[in-house]
Amino acid sequence: MTSRRSVRIRRPAALAALPVLVLALAAATATPAPALPVATPVARADVAPTTTTRTVLDQSVPIPWDVGFLPDGRMVTTLREGRLVFSSDGVPGPEEERVVTIPDVRASGESGALGVAVDTDYERHPYVYVCASRDPDGPTGGAPWVNEVLRYQVLLGPTLSVGSPTVILTGMAAATTHNGCALEMDGDGLLWVGMGDAAVASRAQDRGSLNGKVLRITRTGRVPVGNPVIDGRRDAVWSMGHRNPQGIAFQPGTGRVYEVEHGPSVDDEVNLLRPGGNYGWPCYTGAGRPNSTSGCGPAGDYLPPVWASGDRTVATSGASFARGSQWQDWQGDLFVSVLKDSEVLRFDVAADGSLGAPQILLKNAYGRLRGSVAGPGGRLYLTTSNGSDTILQVSPATTSSSRVDGANRYVVAANVSRITYPGGADEVIVATGSRFPDALAGSAAAAKRGAPVLLTGRSGLPVVTREEIARLAPDRIVVVGGAEAVDDDVLVELRRLAPTVERVDGADRYAVAAGVAARPGWFPAGASPVFLTSGEDFPDALSATPAAARSGAPVLLTRAGRLPAATERALRDLRPTRVYVLGGEQAVRSEVLARVGEILPGTGVERVGGENRYQVARKVAERFWSSSRGAWVASGRTFPDGLTGGAAAGRGGFPVLLTRSVAVAPDAGQALLELAPTRVTVVGGTSAVSGYVGLRFGALVGDA
Repeated sequence: MTSRRSVRIRRPAALAALPVLVLALAAATATPAPALPVATPVARADVAPTTTTRTVLDQSVPIPWDVGFLPDGRMVTTLREGRLVFSSDGVPGPEEERVVTIPDVRASGESGALGVAVDTDYERHPYVYVCASRDPDGPTGGAPWVNEVLRYQVLLGPTLSVGSPTVILTGMAAATTHNGCALEMDGDGLLWVGMGDAAVASRAQDRGSLNGKVLRITRTGRVPVGNPVIDGRRDAVWSMGHRNPQGIAFQPGTGRVYEVEHGPSVDDEVNLLRPGGNYGWPCYTGAGRPNSTSGCGPAGDYLPPVWASGDRTVATSGASFARGSQWQDWQGDLFVSVLKDSEVLRFDVAADGSLGAPQILLKNAYGRLRGSVAGPGGRLYLTTSNGSDTILQVSPATTSSSRVDGANRYVVAANVSRITYPGGADEVIVATGSRFPDALAGSAAAAKRGAPVLLTGRSGLPVVTREEIARLAPDRIVVVGGAEAVDDDVLVELRRLAPTVERVDGADRYAVAAGVAARPGWFPAGASPVFLTSGEDFPDALSATPAAARSGAPVLLTRAGRLPAATERALRDLRPTRVYVLGGEQAVRSEVLARVGEILPGTGVERVGGENRYQVARKVAERFWSSSRGAWVASGRTFPDGLTGGAAAGRGGFPVLLTRSVAVAPDAGQALLELAPTRVTVVGGTSAVSGYVGLRFGALVGDA
């Protein structure tokens, strides 16, 4: 990028008072094709985000085409001229950390270095993908000019390591118009590639060509087994009959895939993609508007778009969905950036996937808008296409990051309590700070009941714990664990701090967890689910507390290969409607799940697992949260901070994610990008989660 100068434009007023950002709807709706099932323009009842901030991140950028985000918050941008730029953060004047020249790029018109995608399973596949127009021997040579998908290995750390490109897909004709090259990766690790017809309209209906198609491939370029069979064969083609795909967007939580494309002189389109669907180009545009008769069937043979611009073009381009509750009623809406009309279209998405008439935002505010990408903190990132260009960030809410730390686990627990319960608490849970099972069982109950979890030594109450209990002034203290974990001398000290002190104990950790679940009034039988996790190792258990609290459920413990008798009895007594088993096969083997099914016939048993502790935490967050206003992050290597922080996170309704000490765990980073929280709290000192990692987590919510 050629300039470090940046301009910050802040607009704290309500969106309804921003005539530049939101125009009167009656005058701001593109004309829909008459036969399409779109809503008549009316005044909207949707609640817009209360405040918004627009920030110019960088100026004088040479045609930025697309942006993406690494799982540590760094931004990656494709410049049409043939460069891949890695920037430190999504902040004004982002520092260029690495600039990679993509070899043999031919940039002209709609060709060059175009779409970019970051692998959605970065922990196991640290790749960045680019769709680029390449001509190895130049415009005058004999080699064909083609669009290709390239894969770069990009290793994270204080200094990025970028490998050489590997071509994973080739053979698509390139051109200066109708070139496409939109690129996105879905949550299953499959790449979606939007290919234009390269200015030869017949290619869109030619089954032997990859042009005029939306393609779906694996991260190695192979054909997924689930691709549709079209005209008797299965290959990379997912859908066909496309003129010039510009953007692809996945609707969160539904599996729906939307594609936007340019029409000829009418009917720019938004399409809801169906496997094997034929969208009609060049035979028809919009809702069956004839365009060509050569080799064409009746209009009913082709799928119509869910929206079209009608009798004029607006040049729809990038597409993304609004992520995060900070967008208020706009959460889940589809944003489509527009080149010709210099605006962003906002669509309500109906339950069946259809679109209403759009509302127009940012009309003529920044010129032609190309890219539309959801980024850290749920922010909307836009790129312009005016010649000397801008990367723009639209923020629906302020973001923040913080850390709760302390000299040791006892201090951290007290500090977590202090910020979570500033006005005191009626009840306090106390558990040993030297082993995880008792604290885990108590943590889930604490989050549900609005009680902090504090830690103690076996034979003495730490001063910091005593002082925090005195500040909280509880009516009741519940000690979780037997005398071998917390001896009676500690209970004597605790009785000086609260009128009621009780102990939940048992013969072993499994019995203690069962005792917590059986406490009168804590977890009623037959209603809530139950979470089951390993009692032999702590990592999978760390993410259990907030998920259980969100579900109003207890946490029970199991051995890897056998369900303990105490746990069996607790399950029978609780009669849960569902049992969630956290952890992979190594942590909790399949025979345990089978045994649960035997003793609870008719109860659903679901595993939420992963290859390691970081992926399990991500999967738990994705399973129980579609979005979240906040998130907590703790070390995946030690248990105390994660368990005490987990109780606080659960009380706030937030997930807990796990990270390495000196590097961001990609699973945690990508979970934050998906959940789009506006604030993140790191729990633990810098020996548990380094200062560098804490800064990167700040970047992942847009607080940099």
